Amino acid sequence: MTRADTLSTQAYHSIRKALFDGRLIKDVFYSENSMAQALGISRTPAREALRQLESEGLVEVLPQRGFRVRALEPAEVTEFYALRVMLESYVVRTLAQNIDLTSIQQLSDILIRQSHAVQDVAEFMTLDEDFHLTMARMAGLQRTARIVGSLRGVLWLMGARVVDNPNRRTDVLYEHSQILKALDERDPAAAERAVMRHINATARVALDHVSVDPGADLAFAWPNTVPVGPTPPDRQVT
Repeated sequence: MTRADTLSTQAYHSIRKALFDGRLIKDVFYSENSMAQALGISRTPAREALRQLESEGLVEVLPQRGFRVRALEPAEVTEFYALRVMLESYVVRTLAQNIDLTSIQQLSDILIRQSHAVQDVAEFMTLDEDFHLTMARMAGLQRTARIVGSLRGVLWLMGARVVDNPNRRTDVLYEHSQILKALDERDPAAAERAVMRHINATARVALDHVSVDPGADLAFAWPNTVPVGPTPPDRQVT
């Protein structure tokens, strides 16, 4: 990896975190030059970072005007979670059939680190992304992993609102642990149910933030979702 590639990657993560933190405002145009200056880098890595963010649907780049945060429509949020259900159900069904102890330990380590980051929302989300993408790669589904990764830009656009409630972050940890438990037991059906419960629960929170009737949209988007019940009290990640 060249120094320019490294700077571009750093710029990508810095801009994405600024989006997540709400430091970049919708409908405001930002110049490529000012962004590069703020990050202390040249225009080339800043431009590459913006191209990557644009390909993931996080920003719009307009010639002669700069870039701006892309607005999310409720229908897009619904579509995003519907796609996640289809793709990630496929991932865990595949992974549960061939996962080994080393992979189980690697996923467990991610969850332990995520439990330690429960007060750091951006780090919590980074580890959340790591957990989901790692499962796809472990399953040998490289194309699916790339698609899932590109889709997750929607979560960064929505920002901390998706997990701004500490109780929701605790629930996410429990839901992840249930996915891992099913994988450890090599149970594809249980793994699929666990990942559907997790995505369904997250979707309800997300749709609440875009003023959509969650029940109606979820039913329309994926009629076979697993109902979300009360979370058991023993939500410990070990």
